[in-house]
Amino acid sequence: MGGPVCCGLVPHLELATRPHLYGGPVVAGACEGPVVAASEEALAFGVRAGMSVRQAEHRCPAVVVLEPAPEAAERLRNLLAAALYDLAPLVEVRIEGIAWLDLEGVPKRGEAIREARRRLRQATGAEPRLGLAAGPFSARLAAARARPGRLLEANDAAAFLAPLPTVELQLEPELMERLDLLGLRTLGQVAALGPRQLESQLGRVGRRAVLLARGREPEWLRPWRPPLFTSAHRQFEPPVEDREALLFVARALAGDLAVELGLRGAGAKKIRMRVETEGRGGSPEERESLVRHPLSSPAELFGLLSSWLRDWQPAGPVALLAVELPELEAAGRRQLRLWSGGDGSKEEVDAALERLQERHGESVALSIHPALPASPLPEQRYELTPR
Repeated sequence: MGGPVCCGLVPHLELATRPHLYGGPVVAGACEGPVVAASEEALAFGVRAGMSVRQAEHRCPAVVVLEPAPEAAERLRNLLAAALYDLAPLVEVRIEGIAWLDLEGVPKRGEAIREARRRLRQATGAEPRLGLAAGPFSARLAAARARPGRLLEANDAAAFLAPLPTVELQLEPELMERLDLLGLRTLGQVAALGPRQLESQLGRVGRRAVLLARGREPEWLRPWRPPLFTSAHRQFEPPVEDREALLFVARALAGDLAVELGLRGAGAKKIRMRVETEGRGGSPEERESLVRHPLSSPAELFGLLSSWLRDWQPAGPVALLAVELPELEAAGRRQLRLWSGGDGSKEEVDAALERLQERHGESVALSIHPALPASPLPEQRYELTPR
């Protein structure tokens, strides 16, 4: 690992998909299955991932149990990775609510860390805990000990790790028992052994444990790569025929996709809408368009979707409405066409202006108004106000 690595900790993404439940004891898990994720408030009652939901309810009677939503969590993981992608050469985001950025070679690391904090907060609704260290293991442990919204730096990884308990190695229970029998209860004690010594006791896991305890970071980040395709869909139970209901859902899907495009800094070059109707044995009905200028705002996307839906006559009640964006284009290329020949609609121009102001501040676009036309000083004749 080249390092330094910044780690941002947010709630497990199974919980972060429902931020309105922050602040209380919450777990995600099937009724008869194991706990997938637990909030900090639930952890305080001894609830842990892997125990049964019944055990969690026994330990914390007030706990709120959520049905796992793996698709939503995975979607949020990709959103977070896309949001952080332009801040560092390597980015990894895990469902557990861990985001790593390898800042090796980044000239303005402080700015990258502050922007990562802002984007994590925006996407999850929670202040991330941040850690900076030589690699992902020590950076994660530093972040776990930081206050929400604050950064903890572990400049000397070995010294930082030494007093921490061996449970941070996250070994199997049997291996943890063997460490305890060997009298190894802190990472400093593990680090004092030779890698071969512990390997003889625990196998290859022992060698890895020694390197981690020394801050040697034997593992690399698994870099995220942005997908070239994205989509959103909504199922109807029961199927619907009302066109206004379809328009309402299409507007929501356009909004969801616009958020994702905004985080990626991308626009949609091709848009496809797919409708599946009740009892239809054949292929779904589709509409597709390759647009002249990539679309990214909710107004731009919904404008095209609504025009299709208003003219569409589905073969029956609609059971599923899907919007797919099979071709994306980088945002930088979009800037070339913002004011080209007045060929954009007012909605497109307004949307482009909003994006510029969100990124660079209101003063990026100014309106000119008469102030003192008779003044002998040119600068007093007009005033500039944010548009």
